[in-house]
Formats: sequence, structure tokens, C-alpha cells
Amino acid sequence: MTVRNSDIWLKAAVAGSLWASVEIVVGSFLHNLRVPFAGTILAVMGISLMIAFQYKWNDKGLIWRAGLITAIMKSLSPSAVIIGPMLGILTEAVLLDFAIRLFGRNMLGFLTGSIAAVLSALVHKVATIIILYGFNIVNILENVYQYARKQLRVEGPEPLMLVLYLILLYILFGILATLTGMASGRRIGKYVNEEDYSREIINDEFSLQGDEKYSIFLLIFHLLVLVTGLYLVNSLNILLSSVIILPYIVFVFIKYKRSLRRLAKPLFWFQLVLILLFAVLFWNGYSKGSLLDIEGYIIGARMIIRALLVVLVFSAVSVELRNPLVKAVLYKRGFSKLYTSLGLAFSVLPAAMNRIARPAGLILSPIRSLSEIVQYSGKLYNSFRERMEVMNPVFIIAGNHREGKTSFLKETIDILRKAGTRVGGIMTEGIDREGERFGFMLVDVSSDEKVLLCHKEKTEEWKKTGRFYFNPEGLAFGKKILKQSGSNNIMVIDEIGPLELKDGGWSRRLEELISAYEHPMIWVVRRNLTEKIIKKFSLKNVIIMDIARYKPPELADQLLKLDS
Repeated sequence: MTVRNSDIWLKAAVAGSLWASVEIVVGSFLHNLRVPFAGTILAVMGISLMIAFQYKWNDKGLIWRAGLITAIMKSLSPSAVIIGPMLGILTEAVLLDFAIRLFGRNMLGFLTGSIAAVLSALVHKVATIIILYGFNIVNILENVYQYARKQLRVEGPEPLMLVLYLILLYILFGILATLTGMASGRRIGKYVNEEDYSREIINDEFSLQGDEKYSIFLLIFHLLVLVTGLYLVNSLNILLSSVIILPYIVFVFIKYKRSLRRLAKPLFWFQLVLILLFAVLFWNGYSKGSLLDIEGYIIGARMIIRALLVVLVFSAVSVELRNPLVKAVLYKRGFSKLYTSLGLAFSVLPAAMNRIARPAGLILSPIRSLSEIVQYSGKLYNSFRERMEVMNPVFIIAGNHREGKTSFLKETIDILRKAGTRVGGIMTEGIDREGERFGFMLVDVSSDEKVLLCHKEKTEEWKKTGRFYFNPEGLAFGKKILKQSGSNNIMVIDEIGPLELKDGGWSRRLEELISAYEHPMIWVVRRNLTEKIIKKFSLKNVIIMDIARYKPPELADQLLKLDS
């Protein structure tokens, strides 16, 4: 990812980090105080912030990109259930972005997008309740309302009118978000803060923390359990379905106990008891109004088991989503820019949160606060650009064993040399015996000089890694080449694998090159080791060129643009 062709992603990283900061700081403040409509207030603030950004940057697609980054950052929060908030944030961003594209950066576009985004928060709340408890909750809530009208002897509106009133209230929230965002955007630069944010402490670590052991199989398993479990709860005898689901509940409690924070809250269990009580009293339209309604007990028990199952599955899935293999999807074709933007956004998150450390001020004085936040974004953007200018990209040629990675590399080098680009580094050539790979020669890319790197025969004083014994002279030869490559426009290292993951081979020299080399590099890595290599060397500006999807001219074209 280069500064020139990824400017919008840098801006999205800025906007996303600030949006995420508002979500975390203000969200915690509102939820700790049990403020009603906390989620809606957060939605209004997020939408207002994105509208204000339209007065600073008018790039098309900025909002949905910022929403995507915010949603993914939300996924790495310590919350027990994060899928709902992630979808909510992303939906709001997509709707607002679509309306602005459709109607333009004006009152109509902002108003239409804000109302649609805020209403999506209402739809999300309703959908969450129905997913958690099933459609039976609708009947119970309607009966509770009718009972309250009768007991209080008041002529309140019918349930349908209540829903319409609620929709009207959310439309007013959307209008408020529009007016706040527009007023904030128009006042950018008016409020001058004397603090110097140019010395912000930036954390270079973009790690997906945690010492849990992840499993793609378990991720799929949990999703299948959710579908199957809900079907069993709704269709089988309540006792039978409970017995079938019980082993899964025990398994999740044991494996994911650190992530089941929601279950540790008394309020969660109080809600379940309340659901059971309401089901017993109001399932049959409060006609019985006693604690002897067996059908009410059954319906209430189904809703409790359903809610417990959903919370457990979502908690488990939230942990498995942190799997590095899942995150490796971000490295694949089309996602490298997103990953780099995420790295930048995470790197400034602590500083950005500190900048928004007064949530009460943001709530009580939103226009001034949002204007200052957007004004502050300029500092972050310049910081990101400076970092990207010194972060020359690492292009990884990825492929399976004997799939043609080295051939891909050779063709790329030929194209670069014909264009006058100096290419240096090391490259391997396979040694075959009787149709099988016996070893590798190490080639100096600049001079074509070759030295035996490794083979399968056991040799004294040669260190074994995997199937091969490595020649100390070959390793020394490679290290020497890598140290003398400063005059090249492009650095090539073929192949990086298990030896480097164990701190051997070219590991130390690679660390030096990452911090000091001033030109792009090409690394050749097996596809199944790609994410491990990226994590091992903490690569930020990385672009995956999978040989199953790309051709050598495409890689050469990107490198030549950087060299121009």
C-alpha cells in the first residue's frame, strides 16, 4: 500500500480510529450510568462525526471504509458479544455513505442517510431481541401492555401506534444527528486548542492479543450449533432439547470461561427470571393471571434456554474470530490496504481515546467537541502519511510447495531489469533427484553466483530444519549478500520459511532490513506460512501476491510505480 494510491484508506484509518474512540469512551460512560437509549445516542454521535468529516474530506467511500475499520476494531474489544455492535456500526456507515452518494453532500443526502442509519439501530435492537428470545416475546410484550392499560384504566394508543411513535422518535434522532454533524463540520477550525498533539505516543504493535488456542473447526461448529440448537429448542420437547444442548453449554463454560462476562452479571439472570415470570402471567393474554399456567412455564423456559444458547454461541464465536487464520483473510487479495489501515488505526487508539477522555463534555457540548475531534484528525492524518512514507512495502509472493513461486519471481525480475531497475538479494533453485526435491542452491540475484544451501543427506555440523540439512557456508553466503544490497532498488529474499520462524536462517538480517532498508522488498513464502511470517516480523505495509491470482507483470507494474 503506497501513500499515493491509498490516501482514502489513510483517511478512513483516521476517521475509524476516532469513531472507535467515541464508541469505547462514551459507550462505557453511558452504559455504566445505565443511560436509556445508550446505543441510539452512540449511533447519533457516530453519524454526526461522519457527517462532520464530510466537511473536511469529501472522498467517495470514506464513510463505509471508516465504518468497516470501526466495526473490526470493535470486534477486538473485550466484550462478550461483539457481532451485534459490529453489524450495527457497519450498517449505519453503509446506509449513510449510500445516501450521500445518491443525493450528494447536502442537506438531503445527510438527512436521508442519518434517518436511515438511526432507524437501522432500531431495527437492529428489535432483531436482537427476537433472535435472543424468539417471536414469542412479541406476544408477551403486547399482552403486558394491554394488561397495563386495563389495570391503569387509561386509553393509551394501540400497540401498532406505539411502534409508529417509536419510529417517529428515531426519525427525530436522525434529524438531530444531521443538524449536529453539519453544525460541527461548519465550525471546524473555529475552536482553537493550544495543546500540541504532534508528539502523540504511537504504539507500533498491531497484535490480536490473547493466549487462547483457536480453531477454525470450532468456529464453524459454534455456528452450526446455533442453527441446530435454536431448531431443537423450538421443535422438541423442552426437557429433551435441554438434555441435548446441556453438553454444549458445559463445554463452552469450560473452554471460554474468561469470555462469558455477560453471564457473570446479575442483571442478565434477573432478565431471564423476569422473562419467565411474564411468560407465566401473560402468555395467554393475562386471562389466567396465575402461576399455574403450565404452557407459560414451557414458553418461558424455551425463551431462557434460547437466550442462554445465543449468548454462549456468540461469546464463543467472538473468541474464535480473533483467530490469526481468520485475521489472515485481511492479507488476501483486496484486503492488504484494509489491514494496513487497521494497523495504523490501532496504533493511535490509546492517544485518540485520551483525546476524547471527557465523555460528559462531548455529550453536553457535541458541536464543539466533534469539531475539535475532526480538527484533530489532521494531526493523525499527517502522522499516518509520514509513517507510510518510510514504510516501504513488502510484497509477498505466496504459493504452495512446488507451485511455481520461484518461476513467478524470475519472470518478475526479468521485467524489472528490462525496465532498468536494479534488483538484488537471494534466490533459491531446486535440486531434484529421481523426480523428488533433494535440496536447494542459493543464488546471488545480482551476479548469478551459486552456493549449496541445503539438502536431505545428513551432514556433520549441518543444522536440520524440517526435511533439510542446511549448509553453514550457504547461510553465510546469503547473509553476506543481504548485507551488501543497499544500492539495489528492489530486494529479493527467496524463500522465507520454518528456519526463519525459529529465529534461524535470514531472520536477524530480515529484522534489520525491515527497519533500515529504504526500498521495496519481495519475499517468497509458502501460502500456509504467510500469516505466521507476517506476524513473526510484525509487517505493517505488506501486499500479498498469491500466484494463483496474480501474474508477474502485475507485481512488476506495482514495483515500477514505486520506483518511478
